[in-house]
Amino acid sequence: MVNINITIPDELHKKLKVEAAIQEITLKELVISVAERESQKKHKIDSILKK
Repeated sequence: MVNINITIPDELHKKLKVEAAIQEITLKELVISVAERESQKKHKIDSILKK
């Protein structure tokens, strides 16, 4: 696994922490989940464009 450091606005950080708490997952798990979901969307778009 790779470590990534990013700087995000304070307000976004607060929103993400709240969302993670609501889902009863860690902030790390939430960010990975969102990244995976977005990555899958891109793959679908790529496969459509290749046709």
